[in-house]
Amino acid sequence: MLDTYVLPVSADEPTTVAESLALLEHELDEVPDAVFPGLSGQPPELDPWEVVEILGADMRSGKLKGFAGYVGGFPAGLCLVGALAAFGPSAAATTGRVPTVACLLVVPRYRRLGLGRVLLAEAESALAAEGETFLDAYPPKTRPGKETGPLGTFLQAGFVRMGEAGDRILVRKTLGTTRARKVG
Repeated sequence: MLDTYVLPVSADEPTTVAESLALLEHELDEVPDAVFPGLSGQPPELDPWEVVEILGADMRSGKLKGFAGYVGGFPAGLCLVGALAAFGPSAAATTGRVPTVACLLVVPRYRRLGLGRVLLAEAESALAAEGETFLDAYPPKTRPGKETGPLGTFLQAGFVRMGEAGDRILVRKTLGTTRARKVG
């Protein structure tokens, strides 16, 4: 059994913020074309390193918070949520901000353990405790019939397709309906 645990990531937890940024930077070094769900409002030409800078600033300011997953004491996954601009199925910004997954990342060697779903479940529980009723995410489009990667994780966690937003799929989860399984 793997020694797995989850810690909160917030402006009040500078260590997990620093470790989360290190994880994002490491994974971006490994996968230069990394995508981050929830940031579909960013211009498509935005460099992934700029996205990491935005995520870091938003974590330090408290705009984003979430949970980091650790396996064997090493950062293995990250889920960040915040109140971000809402996007409708036409990829046009709507009025207001909605709870949105800005980043869901699991290190490749720790995938298929259910860590992504566990991180989402933790974020959902925290948002529900704050009175939120739903959570949006924008995973990248996949090939037709291929619901793997981030999209597959969201669908397995109980998110449903709501439409498309540019190069992303808008998925939404009604909070309080997660059925995450144990990691490991």
